[in-house]
Parts: sequence; structure tokens; C-alpha cells
Amino acid sequence: MDAEAIALVVDEPIDGHFYWVLQKQDGAGCRPIDAAEGPMPTYGAAMMAGIAALQRRADARGPCAAARSVPVVTAFVNRDADCGPATLH
Repeated sequence: MDAEAIALVVDEPIDGHFYWVLQKQDGAGCRPIDAAEGPMPTYGAAMMAGIAALQRRADARGPCAAARSVPVVTAFVNRDADCGPATLH
């Protein structure tokens, strides 16, 4: 793992309670640098909230981030994409 990389982890310590955690490499291990203030009802909700936190960190770095080639988090969802049937047969 790159020393400047930040990992987004979603954890479910209790059934139905999802938390996002941003972690940064610290020597051989990782240390949390930011986390959800409370549980979220789904994995997807926790993941999206974690991505938003990661984006805020990137935005806070400002224009200098582009000069250091720090990637900005982006996501694209094509609502018109045909993903097949919504039910299993």
C-alpha cells in the first residue's frame, strides 16, 4: 500500500449497523483517520457516506492536490443502463 493512500473500509460489527472508516498506512499496519459518527442501515449507505468523506478530504487539499497528482474521487451511475431482470428466477 502507498504511504499516501487512504483506504475506505465498511464494517458491520453488529448485524444491520454499518460504519465507514478511512484508514491510512502507518508502518506495517493501518490507523483510522476518520470514521462514521453513528451506524448506517445498509452497506451501500455506509459506502456512499465514506466516499463523500474521502471526497471532502480531497477537496480540502485544494488546487495543490492536482499538482501532486492526488486522484479525486468520482463516481458515475448510469440509471439508463440495462442491468438485466430485477428478480431471480
